[in-house]
Order: sequence, then structure tokens, then C-alpha cells
Amino acid sequence: MTQADHYREQSDRARRLAQAVKDPEASKKLIEMAEEFRLYAERLEQMH
Repeated sequence: MTQADHYREQSDRARRLAQAVKDPEASKKLIEMAEEFRLYAERLEQMH
């Protein structure tokens, strides 16, 4: 598994958690984290 794959998985996990939590603020933060992980994965792929 590459680092990009790892961060992509973390993004997916954060999105799933965002859908599962009841607290809207927590959900919003998890969605933001998911997007940050996704962007980081893209940057890693572009570097290699």
C-alpha cells in the first residue's frame, strides 16, 4: 500500500464516520478532514 492509498483510505473512513455521527459539527469536521486526506493523497501521487 502506498502512502497515497493510505490517505485515500483515511478519507473514506472519515466520510463514513461523518455519515454515522449525530453531531452536525463533528460531521462537518470529519468531512473537512476527509477532503484534506483526499487532497494530500493526490499531491503524493503527483510527486511520484
